[in-house]
Amino acid sequence: MEKIKNYFSRYPNNSEVFENGGKLFHTRGAAHSYNQGDTTRYTREQVEKPANDETKETVTLKVKEIEDFSTIPTKQLREWAKTLEIKLANNKNETLFKAFADFKETLKDE
Repeated sequence: MEKIKNYFSRYPNNSEVFENGGKLFHTRGAAHSYNQGDTTRYTREQVEKPANDETKETVTLKVKEIEDFSTIPTKQLREWAKTLEIKLANNKNETLFKAFADFKETLKDE
């Protein structure tokens, strides 16, 4: 995976790379023509995604269980807000807590 990360750092405008026979190619056609087995596609998003990145479903399940959002570290709540695409009017903690409380209320309908 290190060579894939290296590829994306060298080619910042490319969003995907193809691997065939241990070699990297800019296009799927070039990888196929190398003809050394299966071609694997990697996207920049797959490679740059942090290992501890949580999905919307996982975060939603956690939010459902929380009674008091002020007990959760602010940094964690801000990361969850990004994951859940919760828009915040400002950076105040009270706004953050209210946004999650409002989000949790919408989950009760499901």
